Amino acid sequence: MTLSANHALTALCALILLLAAPLAQARAQDQVVNFNQAEIQAVIDDVSAVTGYTFIVDPNVRGRVTITSQAPLTSDQYFQVFLSTMRVHGYTVVPTASGAYQIVPDQAGARSANPVNSNLRGDQYVTAVVRLNHVASRDALAVVRPLIGTEGSVNATETGNVLVMVDYAENIARLRQVIRDLDRDTSVVEMVELTNVSAADMTRILQQMRTRSATGEDEAIFNVAIAPIPASNTVLLRGNRPAVDQMIALVRRVDSVSQSNQSFRVIYLSHADGEDLLPILQQVVDTLADVEGATRASSVSHHAPTNALVINAEPDVQRQLELVIRQLDIRRPQVLVEGIIVEVSDSTAQALGVQMLLAGGEGDAPLAMTRFSANNPDLVALTGAAASAGDDDSDLNTTLRQAAINSLLGATGGTLGFGGQNGNGNLFGLVLNAVQSDVNSNVLATPSIMALDNEEAYFISGQEIPVTTGEALGSNNTNPFRTVDREEVGVKLTVLPQITEGNTVRLHIVQEVSSVAGAVSAGSTDLITNKREISTTVLADNGEIIVLGGLIRQEDEGTENGVPGLRRLPGVGRLFRSEGTERRRTNLMIFIRPTIIRSEADMQALTENRYDFIRSEQLAGSENGTSSLEAIVEMMMVEMDREVTATGPAGD
Repeated sequence: MTLSANHALTALCALILLLAAPLAQARAQDQVVNFNQAEIQAVIDDVSAVTGYTFIVDPNVRGRVTITSQAPLTSDQYFQVFLSTMRVHGYTVVPTASGAYQIVPDQAGARSANPVNSNLRGDQYVTAVVRLNHVASRDALAVVRPLIGTEGSVNATETGNVLVMVDYAENIARLRQVIRDLDRDTSVVEMVELTNVSAADMTRILQQMRTRSATGEDEAIFNVAIAPIPASNTVLLRGNRPAVDQMIALVRRVDSVSQSNQSFRVIYLSHADGEDLLPILQQVVDTLADVEGATRASSVSHHAPTNALVINAEPDVQRQLELVIRQLDIRRPQVLVEGIIVEVSDSTAQALGVQMLLAGGEGDAPLAMTRFSANNPDLVALTGAAASAGDDDSDLNTTLRQAAINSLLGATGGTLGFGGQNGNGNLFGLVLNAVQSDVNSNVLATPSIMALDNEEAYFISGQEIPVTTGEALGSNNTNPFRTVDREEVGVKLTVLPQITEGNTVRLHIVQEVSSVAGAVSAGSTDLITNKREISTTVLADNGEIIVLGGLIRQEDEGTENGVPGLRRLPGVGRLFRSEGTERRRTNLMIFIRPTIIRSEADMQALTENRYDFIRSEQLAGSENGTSSLEAIVEMMMVEMDREVTATGPAGD
């Protein structure tokens, strides 16, 4: 290569470097950035090369931009400058889920899926959700709306008392500070002591005025929160200072004009029984007279037809008595107590015996036999009937035949035997009897009763049976008479519930299950009754099933009758004995479940549940798919409606 060619190549390289110098400066970190009327696409390419970010450019993004910096910029600073440049030209940079950035016009950027409550800075659209604690969202909206950018938006939701704002990140930060200064609790709390009106009555009066008044600036006084304090007869007021001051003035005016010298007052009770409250109120009156030295005597009486209390006392004493009455006259909760009694019994018995007989005839009367009371049929009765066969129908023969028949009719289990009479008139016979029995019994009872808190309740389902308590005869065995009492037999449940803290129920329970077992002996009129009873006090949570107690009993009984000596012979000893075994096993468990009923809704839900259960049971057992319970209830409702229509509503 010649020298002139070398000079030409050097000059060309210098020209290329001179033209590429501004672009190389932009790509280098910590370098100054200078663009003069550069195409916006070229600037985007340069920012992508410096920061490493991927940009998706809207087709409507066009134009030329100028950027001048005197100090070197880092890649992050360069990106922030780029964001501000895009905003100046009406474009915004929106991050996407993939990590890339969209460059779109402002209108589209404000409506895009912006990050919510993010830490983005500068000129990027974000969405902020701000929850207000003290200021109403509609009031804050009026303050914030003028501060939102042209393409931004702000909305208020009263349900959660929040503001939803969309704007550039730097403006959102400024709006957050404004809202933070605006959303402050400036309310005050004041207490007003009452002299003539009770705190509960004063609160009720103010609440009625609040309900009937219209909302607006003129009614700001009714935005004050009111709470009564019965113990000190004061009302607690909370709100902004001007409204609280107006409310204090109103309360004092109402209290001052309510001064009364009336010595009698009638208080109607809603839940409590006035007769039960009288002793307590009289004690309060006596205490007040001793402590405060009342100028005249006070008295409290009860009017039963209206369940009202009539108080004759000074106004101060009346207010204190009313405070006691209101705290005692409350709706008491109820407790549904359900008992579950389960008894499973099993009895098994086995018996095996052999009877033999050999009797002489023709005037000789040798006799050898084995006979056991537990075995049926009776071999002696059968032999007597066989000996009388063919003879006349005398009373003796008839009796023998009847005894044999009764013996056969009373036989149980399996019976195998043979017998007869030989030519010499000798009678012989052998009977084998084997019995096995198995009796299972399952008893389930579910008594239930509803009781007031701290009130005893009693339930019984059963019968009254006669029990002889004495017999007597007059002189010469004349005029006999017998004294009889009635004894209750069945399922009994007595409960005294007490609801403690934490929905725990303390229950004093007496649970009894009794039945008639039968007569004491054959021909006796005295009866044997079975009785199972538990009396205890337990703690149970609401709706919890607990076990009160139970009994697991097993009785094994074995009997053996036989001929001494012979019954122990190997093998043939079986012919000279009768054996029997009996086993009786009983499992008895008693459970209880309390359910607390506090409101009308609880009671209605429980009643509907039990009604639907009974109705479904009847429908399941009905052939035509109807329920007699439902028919009876409908008939009663129709009859009640007819009576109301005929007589008119109550009070007419």
